[in-house]
Amino acid sequence: MPLIPDLKEIKIIRRKLNINQKKIEKDLGISQATISRIENGIGNPSYLTVKKIFDYLENEKLRIKKSERRAETIMSKNIISITPKSTIKNAVELMNKYKISQLPIIENGQNLGSITSKKIQKLITDNPNLINAEVELIKELPFPEIEKDWDIRDISNLLTNYPAVLVKEHGKYIGISTDADLLKLV
Repeated sequence: MPLIPDLKEIKIIRRKLNINQKKIEKDLGISQATISRIENGIGNPSYLTVKKIFDYLENEKLRIKKSERRAETIMSKNIISITPKSTIKNAVELMNKYKISQLPIIENGQNLGSITSKKIQKLITDNPNLINAEVELIKELPFPEIEKDWDIRDISNLLTNYPAVLVKEHGKYIGISTDADLLKLV
C-alpha cells in the first residue's frame, strides 16, 4: 500500500473541496506553479512537498465535515412562534399552515414556553371549549436553547427529551431544530 495516493488525486480532491491553487499557496507556502506541475505530472516533487499538500487537503476535508455537523447547518431559519396571549386556535392554525407539530412561545425575545400538537389534541378532546383559551393556560416547558456551533450529536441527545431546540447567536434566536431536521441528514 502506497504511503501517499497517486499525484493525480491532488487535483481531484482539491476541486471536490472547492479549493484553488492560490489558497494552497497562501496556506502552505508552496508556489502555485509547483502545485500546478504536481497536478499535471510534470517534474519530480519531493515527498515532503506532496505529503504536505495531501495532509492539508485531508485536514480541509475534516474541517468541512465537522462544520457541516453543526446546529446552524441543519436548523430551520424560519422560527414560527406564538405569544402567550394567542389562542390555542391560533396555535392550531399555525401548525396546520406550516405543517409543524410544536411551537415555541416567544414574547419580547424571551423563550417563555412551548405548545405541542399532542398536548392540544389531548386537552381539546377532553374539553373542546379550550380551543379559544390562551396558549399560556396550557403551555409546556420552554424548548432548550443552544448556540449555533453545537454539534449534531449533542442536539440529537437533547431531542430525545424535547420536541425542539432553539438556536441562538449573540443572544438572539436564529433558528429551530427538530427531529425532522436531523432526519434530513440521513
